[in-house]
Amino acid sequence: MKVYQKIILAVELDPSCDTLTTKKAKALADEFGAELYLVHAIEHMSSYGAAYGVAAGADIEEMLLENASDSMKKLGSELNLADNHQVIKVGPARTIILEEADRIGADLIVVGSHGRHGIRLLLGSTANAVLHGAACDVLAVRLKED
Repeated sequence: MKVYQKIILAVELDPSCDTLTTKKAKALADEFGAELYLVHAIEHMSSYGAAYGVAAGADIEEMLLENASDSMKKLGSELNLADNHQVIKVGPARTIILEEADRIGADLIVVGSHGRHGIRLLLGSTANAVLHGAACDVLAVRLKED
């Protein structure tokens, strides 16, 4: 069995999505004595539309970065991770996750998979893109809908 030394956990910074993936990534990091990294991507503004109910012209990316930073610090503290093991960047999630995996030389990427419909029934679009683009192993954790 492969021994993992660096594990990236892609987080949405939403406890309803991250609890299961965080538990699995933490258990694997503990089992292998691996370094754990958290990565969160904030999609560019054009990807959000009116879904967030913020008036046009507001600096939504800055607000999202602030909120993400607060949530990341909390999660990083709970997992006892150094600041340099917590990454927040603006851009497509699949690109950010894969770039960070390459940058740190990750052995494993842990990502949640919603996979709700159509061709994405088994894997969500981000999980699918990461799976097919990664140079390392990928663990897609099925997130169940309530």
